[in-house]
Amino acid sequence: MNRLITGAIITIVIGGTAFTVSQANIVKHFADDTGLTQQQAEEYVSGIKDEDLASFDEVGSDYIDEGQQLVGNASEIDCVNYKYEWESAGLTCYTGKAQLSRIGNDEIALGQSYIKLGSDSASKEDISKTIEFIDKFNSDFDLSIVSNIYNRSEIDEIKKTNSFNKALLKATLESE
Repeated sequence: MNRLITGAIITIVIGGTAFTVSQANIVKHFADDTGLTQQQAEEYVSGIKDEDLASFDEVGSDYIDEGQQLVGNASEIDCVNYKYEWESAGLTCYTGKAQLSRIGNDEIALGQSYIKLGSDSASKEDISKTIEFIDKFNSDFDLSIVSNIYNRSEIDEIKKTNSFNKALLKATLESE
């Protein structure tokens, strides 16, 4: 993410266009998306260090790699010959395998969307699509298989990171 911070004003470059957003607007959207109070959201956003930030291309590549890993793992699940420890009456092997594939494919789509934002041809429509992909990916964390992949603190941090990126993109759409 190309960000230049000056006080409470942040400049974000998407598709060769520089957007100026206020940190207060990002905090508002972040609080709305996470359910945190404005103060909690402000503390989270203010606590993000420069070294924690990455370009859209880097974030996108990471999501694509992780998504491909999940899809690959799902394809290796053999529901005919094996019983997995995560299987239960509420989570069959076939359901778990399908959920794992869904999460991986949604993560890949989100990664591709971030990479598009890093290109010179990215548009406001691409920003809106990325927000939709973030929502879709965050909703995947409600699937039954997730608690077998991530622990609660990992889920919370991934969702907060996604919500921060969503807040940043929503503020960008409103900046003109």
